[in-house]
Amino acid sequence: MKYDVITFGSATLDAFIQSPDLRVAPSRQSVTGEDLIVPYGIKSEVSNFLMAGGGGASNVAVGVTRLGLRAAVVARCGWDLPGKMVRQELKKEKVSDELLIQLEGDETDYSTILIGPDGKRTILVWRGRTRLEKSLLNFKKLNSFWFYIASLEGNLKLLAELIAFAKASHIKLILNPGKKEIEQGELFLDLAKKAEFLVVNREEADRLGKGKSLLLPKTTVIITEGEEGLTAHIPGKGRPACRRGRLIMPGFKVKMTDQTGAGDGFSAGLVAGLAKGWDLEKAVKLGLANGASVVTKIGARPGLIRQSEVDFWLSQPLEYHWEK
Repeated sequence: MKYDVITFGSATLDAFIQSPDLRVAPSRQSVTGEDLIVPYGIKSEVSNFLMAGGGGASNVAVGVTRLGLRAAVVARCGWDLPGKMVRQELKKEKVSDELLIQLEGDETDYSTILIGPDGKRTILVWRGRTRLEKSLLNFKKLNSFWFYIASLEGNLKLLAELIAFAKASHIKLILNPGKKEIEQGELFLDLAKKAEFLVVNREEADRLGKGKSLLLPKTTVIITEGEEGLTAHIPGKGRPACRRGRLIMPGFKVKMTDQTGAGDGFSAGLVAGLAKGWDLEKAVKLGLANGASVVTKIGARPGLIRQSEVDFWLSQPLEYHWEK
């Protein structure tokens, strides 16, 4: 079967928790300057709770499928209870589980997400033995128009193999690296130069660019900045003059309930729009809409836009502009 999009990365089980006892306080010890505090030694009531599948690759695959396209996910999990729940939810969302890797003895990744009163969150992550390896993939089944590659837990060797396969098979690439890829700096950028799109947030862009603008010769670099929107750096080679330079688009203004999954929502909208053959402005607008919709609800998936909602979101004005 040929898919519109195959996503690569993680598939996890997530528990989202809101409690009136959670509060934010300034902290000199915390790297963020703030701590999320819950009273110690008591039983706190939970006001909202959600348990659902998560992970960058699986979230984006769900988002793409809700937008009417065929998607499969390449991720690794166990045959434990969380892993069975992950597969069950993917099937419910009509994401193909043909490429999902489940191994006896593996333990599925798990996260507890504590949601603060302002909608920001702290994530407690437990990682099982779920890193993707080349030996686990059946490359003959990787038949798609687009690859979306999220974090591979720093496995640049596998990333290089996937990029080489995509190029040989005329498959277009979107990269959305994780922390362990970003930490490898130039080694990662050498691979990113071979992709059509690189999606990073502002902090990641600054780190990869070492304080300078992150520009790649043939790759469109999209830098997201939360509710502020995004900047897309479009290289000039092979493109008309009116579509070179920087596209700057603000974000949608919504009331945030939970920021978890905003980036995955954006990526799902972006890759779905591109896979539908839309121009860049329309595809990134759908991405921004999807990210905005996600943060209005608890969890990474409940707010993902469905195909029936697309026209409403795209009809909302966003005053974007181009810069040379």
